[in-house]
Amino acid sequence: HQQRFTHARLNIFPDGGVARLRIHGEPRPDWRRFGPEIDLAAAECGATIISSSDRHYGHPQSLIMPGPGRDMSDGWETRRRRGPGHDWVMLRLAAEGVIERVEVDTSHFKGNFADACSLEVSPTGEEGSWTEVLAKSKLQAHTKRLFRQELESAAGSPAARFARFHIYPDGGVSRLRLFGRMTDHGRLQANLAALNASPCKEARDDFNRCCGSSAWAIKMEAGRPYADLAALESAADEIWSQCSPEDWLEAFSAHPRIGQSAEGQWSREEQSWVAEARADALRELEKLNLRYANKFGYIFIVCATGKSAEEMLRLLQKRIKNDPETELRSAVEAQRRITRLRLRKLLRP
Repeated sequence: HQQRFTHARLNIFPDGGVARLRIHGEPRPDWRRFGPEIDLAAAECGATIISSSDRHYGHPQSLIMPGPGRDMSDGWETRRRRGPGHDWVMLRLAAEGVIERVEVDTSHFKGNFADACSLEVSPTGEEGSWTEVLAKSKLQAHTKRLFRQELESAAGSPAARFARFHIYPDGGVSRLRLFGRMTDHGRLQANLAALNASPCKEARDDFNRCCGSSAWAIKMEAGRPYADLAALESAADEIWSQCSPEDWLEAFSAHPRIGQSAEGQWSREEQSWVAEARADALRELEKLNLRYANKFGYIFIVCATGKSAEEMLRLLQKRIKNDPETELRSAVEAQRRITRLRLRKLLRP
């Protein structure tokens, strides 16, 4: 099932006993609950273990589980080596990001802790794409080690989607934390995954923030999941073109009048030019807005982002001369462009 769930209820018929319940899936966090810095290696954020060299005494998945380790069994411990080499574990991070701080916790491992560690990152996980961001560094028994300056001294931490954690030569580690920030691409992909998995009503509300047509929002919600931004924008355009004139007018009515005090962050950002506009330009806009609404029956719709009051006034003076059919097409196109910009804002807050 594509939707994100937070609770489950098991029903048994009519009664009896159950020994264990396992519900397998992938974490789909609501990224709006997180600050700019996140643990990119956290299982609850969606990180996962891909492979490892050894899991004799403990599964490496324990490294990325929430909270501190309970004991040695709640960590990753490898068997003692009798030859050359060292142990490693490979992770797919929760999202593409830049690692700024590494925490390696050897709690409970006192005589069998890993002697040293290092960290590599990669955008693809393929051989030849790995960059070392933490050189081989000593660890201590039953101690949480923080590495920050060691990363800062590295030649710029690259964007990473995968990480490879090495221990030398073997031993035990309780927890691994890779704190950092998402790249723009990583945040877009993470927020799109969250949008694809969000409950139906929540998704419709998010789409309604981008376009005020309820019919458009319902069809966008039903069209999930979207593979990427291009697929989302393509669907938005196609569904908008298939909407009725009544749906278009409903979307228009959700906007404040150009030059009018706007509610909502996006509307305020789109009309930020009002604060710098000349008083005479605002008066002329107000007058033409009323004439426009009387002529066409809806407010003047324009993609205002990046435009000055003077530009807005010239567009209004030009478009008020249109016939109703031509102007409706112009307004529909303007709303399409506004919706595209807002979809990007939705995925890159």
